[in-house]
Amino acid sequence: MSPQLPVYFDRLIDAWENGYSGRCAHLGHWDFAPEPDQTDPESEGFRIAQQRLDDVMIEMAMVRSAQSVLDIGCGFGGLIECLDSQFSDMNLTGINIDPRQLDICQRLRSKSQNSIRWQEADACELPFADNSFDRVFCVEAIFHFSSRRTFIAEVRRVLKPGGRFAASDIRLTDSAVTSSTPRFMIRALLNDGYGPWPDPWSTNGTVMSICQELGFMDLRLMDATENTLPIYDYIVSKKHNDDHDPGDSAARSAMVLRWLHQNGGLRYEYLSAVKP
Repeated sequence: MSPQLPVYFDRLIDAWENGYSGRCAHLGHWDFAPEPDQTDPESEGFRIAQQRLDDVMIEMAMVRSAQSVLDIGCGFGGLIECLDSQFSDMNLTGINIDPRQLDICQRLRSKSQNSIRWQEADACELPFADNSFDRVFCVEAIFHFSSRRTFIAEVRRVLKPGGRFAASDIRLTDSAVTSSTPRFMIRALLNDGYGPWPDPWSTNGTVMSICQELGFMDLRLMDATENTLPIYDYIVSKKHNDDHDPGDSAARSAMVLRWLHQNGGLRYEYLSAVKP
């Protein structure tokens, strides 16, 4: 059976193929609010914010040259392109469950003589030996996986002792849940365009709590909820307000995310942790 893939990636792939987007396939990180006239999804400001998210992840992972790095849910290869531009003597591996995204990744060539490879794989069944990588990344993909716990256990297995895991995750809170907007309704609307999203409220454990249970050390958590909030100025059309159904599943899910984010029902978090 073919895996369920997020509908919004159909849009991202079309944008890439038509030259409208770079390799970053995730939200951005804003240290400052964007200017009102710089909110076009093709703008340089958006690309800078996306790059900034990669940079924050790399900083949290404390990457150094001559390391082996795994990027899980590698999208179009944006993070690995960033690592390739900053470090040398690296073994860089990206995995994805979507062969279409890997086809785009295959077009990337190292500019620094680093080794780059791509592989189709399930994040919860990593096809690598124990203790294989110095650093493991997962940027904005964990919420799509069938189990956060199984995934993080796999990360721990493939990390070398002393290796560091860095990730971003989106999880919901109950702040926006009411009798008129119950959990099942929010879940259905999110999964319509952004699914699979099997555990939106992290009822089976947050990334932080699972890392603690699995014995990771030096855990660091950053709340990036405010830093990612400007994204909706770019991905939600200005003609779509909360009373207007855009008639498109990806756009509808983006509007639900915006409503959750603006009303305290969503947390965007960055985490890093070390395998003992």
